Amino acid sequence: MKKNLVALAVAAAFVVPGVAFAADTSNADTGPVVFGYAQITGAQQFGTGPGSSNGLIFGANRIRLGFKGEAVPGVTYYIQGAYDEAGLGNGLPNGLNNGLGGNVLGGNSAQLMDAWINFAPVPFAQLEVGKFKTPEGLEYTGTAGNELMFIYRNMNQSLLPGRSAGAMLHADDVMGTGIGYAVGMFDNTSLDNYTAFSNGNTFGGGQSGLLNGNGKYIVSGMLKYSMGPLLTAEVSGSMGTAEQYSGTDNLTSWNVGVQGGMMGIKYGAGYTRTNGTSTIGYMNAVPNSVGTVNASDWHAELAANLYEMTLTPDWLDVEPAVRYDQYHVAGAGTLSNATVGLNYFVNPNNPHAAEVQVNYILATRGGSIDNTYPGPNGLAPINGVAYNTLMLQFQAGF
Repeated sequence: MKKNLVALAVAAAFVVPGVAFAADTSNADTGPVVFGYAQITGAQQFGTGPGSSNGLIFGANRIRLGFKGEAVPGVTYYIQGAYDEAGLGNGLPNGLNNGLGGNVLGGNSAQLMDAWINFAPVPFAQLEVGKFKTPEGLEYTGTAGNELMFIYRNMNQSLLPGRSAGAMLHADDVMGTGIGYAVGMFDNTSLDNYTAFSNGNTFGGGQSGLLNGNGKYIVSGMLKYSMGPLLTAEVSGSMGTAEQYSGTDNLTSWNVGVQGGMMGIKYGAGYTRTNGTSTIGYMNAVPNSVGTVNASDWHAELAANLYEMTLTPDWLDVEPAVRYDQYHVAGAGTLSNATVGLNYFVNPNNPHAAEVQVNYILATRGGSIDNTYPGPNGLAPINGVAYNTLMLQFQAGF
């Protein structure tokens, strides 16, 4: 009880000053601004084994539509709906057809992806409440789905809390120092399926529902430093709970990452590790096992935009890219994805408004993870592929 009162007092301390900066305005609504984009994707896998069928499949990686604006000065809102595979978290095993095919096949194919309100009485101490990404993972939190170097994010997403409902204090570039921070407390489950944190039950006793929680939470934090486009570096982590095994439900994860670029060269790298992960299928490739496991992922990527390097004219804004991503479960095995990609931007002045991406992913498996893929429908971590895969994606947005 005392813990809950303290949390409410802290939230009030940041909300109450909002009355002062809103009272001297007309309270005019500056929005909403409507935004959205669609990613129509085709894919085919190779080497899936004798007797299995192979062919090109079309679907939707991401289809997003949202609204954002400023309710009054210092109070902003953001609402985004998802109609796609990445939003639903159902890449296992429904694949690309979950977005477009879900409507035809009767599956669920829409959800509220983000819904948050941000109170900014002062720039260096802002309060965000609602459903949003927990502050862990540089690429996951800092790069939008329509601005990625590759069609899929890296596999570390399966080890992060992802999206949840809660409250977060945060700021970027505090007092012009380039330092940013975020720390938040969230319901004790990820709202993204198939993550290490997505096995919790948030409800407590009494009337339960949205009136009483179970007293367990995910606490996440991030500290980062930015030198502008050249370099951003961060360290972040989370503590939470998982489905209980062997008398413990403690779950921790941490992440370090860097990204940046200059004169057309872009780079990124990161390492993520979880301790105490529950043994869901793709985590350890041993069905029906008990106990908890430790898992990690590291990745590195590099791209060169030939137009920004003045090597091609503006009508040929192309960007070759390469990435290596390795996902490892301690004592079990490894899944590695090496990706070669090419991005084409129709308009260099607005590169992600219309874009075409081609990726070829070379998959290698080792240890008991290899035993999970005797047939065509093996499970893989989020954004991971178990077989060599060719992908083509068309993107347009507004």
